[in-house]
Amino acid sequence: MWLGIRASLAGARARRLERQRARLLRDVTAMQTALVPEVPSQLGGLHVSVAYRPAEGPAAGGDFYDLFIPEPGTVAMMLGDVSGHGHEAITHAALTRYTLRAYLQAGLEPRMALALAGRVLADPAGEHYATVAVGLYEAARGTLTYALAGHPPPMLLGLSEQEPVTACSSPPVGWGIPTGRRQTTISLAAGTAVCLFSDGLIEARREGQLLGREHLREILASLGPRPVAEELLAEVRAAAQGVPDDMVACVLSPRVSARNEQVHIEELEVDATALARAGVRRFLNECSVPPAEITRALRSAADTASAAGTAVLRVTLGPEETSVAVSAAGTPAWQSASAHRGASVEGLQARAPEPMTASGARARAVA
Repeated sequence: MWLGIRASLAGARARRLERQRARLLRDVTAMQTALVPEVPSQLGGLHVSVAYRPAEGPAAGGDFYDLFIPEPGTVAMMLGDVSGHGHEAITHAALTRYTLRAYLQAGLEPRMALALAGRVLADPAGEHYATVAVGLYEAARGTLTYALAGHPPPMLLGLSEQEPVTACSSPPVGWGIPTGRRQTTISLAAGTAVCLFSDGLIEARREGQLLGREHLREILASLGPRPVAEELLAEVRAAAQGVPDDMVACVLSPRVSARNEQVHIEELEVDATALARAGVRRFLNECSVPPAEITRALRSAADTASAAGTAVLRVTLGPEETSVAVSAAGTPAWQSASAHRGASVEGLQARAPEPMTASGARARAVA
């Protein structure tokens, strides 16, 4: 009789644990789905292709993406990867995604959205952080403006073969140090494409080595002028012997050309501390700025930073010449842009929606 009672109790406990496990899996699946939502194949003048594959193993990671229209004629996008795996990583990814989405909807440009998120999501212990790529595509101008925080630069297909400028790259969101200091604006013509991806693609293992950026570029080129994100992840998985991290990719290409003029602008926000280091000069060198112009720009930036706290170096790369403009932080990249998008972080902080707490992000993700 005693053995029968024990067996009955053990069976009831096993069934209860199985129900709890099923509920937990549903919650985690719902949260993961919230981080990698379905996206239409055409959005605001762009052909869009997105795909996500979890890492090999039982623990889900914190990769996420989002594409939406914050205002007519503009497409906002983000793609990121938070540290760690499992339920906690997914929760932090949801918090990061919805915080950045709120700032983009409030009108902040990419680097300012990252700068503000870096302040409010700072983790004193340094355990929770996220690498993120944030961008805005403006259909009328045919331009993509993007900023990175510890994230690999996108692949540009059908454009100049010049590698993206990586000097003075901004750190991840959550490290507790200023981020959102760099921003790039480029033209996208019909027939070109941009691929945003997480580091899981280039850190996949192949013959004992990382797959790397160059091999990823070869895979992309083999997929034709308009790669499909799902095919890209399948090719990376086939080429690698191991995929230790989540993989997420987003491929964007304009449906029509907006203008013939080619635009390429690199921006860097600096303060006195940054100007005292060699990185700012290296950034200007990578932008092919002439030496005499570098000296003039650094002197002007030092004067502006002394008066305003920080200065923005805005380098316009043209087919024949490269020029540098220096201004106080907050000057819009396009003078015709709406005033709220060019406002300072401090001015917009009061208007931007408050970032959600971790519990709020968790509740919205599960919902």
